[in-house]
Amino acid sequence: MYDAELMAVATGAAGTLVAAIATSGSEKMRLRVARFFRRAAPDQQRAAAQAVDDTAAQLTSLSPEAQALAATAWVQLIAHYLDEHRDAMSEVDELAVPDPPVSNVWNQHNTGTGTFIGGDVHGGVTFNYDGASDGGR
Repeated sequence: MYDAELMAVATGAAGTLVAAIATSGSEKMRLRVARFFRRAAPDQQRAAAQAVDDTAAQLTSLSPEAQALAATAWVQLIAHYLDEHRDAMSEVDELAVPDPPVSNVWNQHNTGTGTFIGGDVHGGVTFNYDGASDGGR
């Protein structure tokens, strides 16, 4: 069978991957899985891609039992792959570490006369294209 280190890495990666599929969706994780399994034989690559879809389908309930079942399948896939491609051990973090949450930053600069409410201008606005002030008129 597999050594303890390999199984520990595969188990950790599998649990995190299942959680990422549940939260990020299968489309995003399918790309990450394909990148990780790039050294695998074509049948292993297909099995990994199918496992992403199967995991997403299993996780519609988000029950702990469904997550555990999905993680068990991933442990076997990842352990088998790492056993054949030991050099991929250093890349398992790319598979297991979740992306940081995306944040949107909006900057709105409102100048002129009038009141700005929710991006709408209530009152008057003067545009000075040459940069010269109109004296507040």
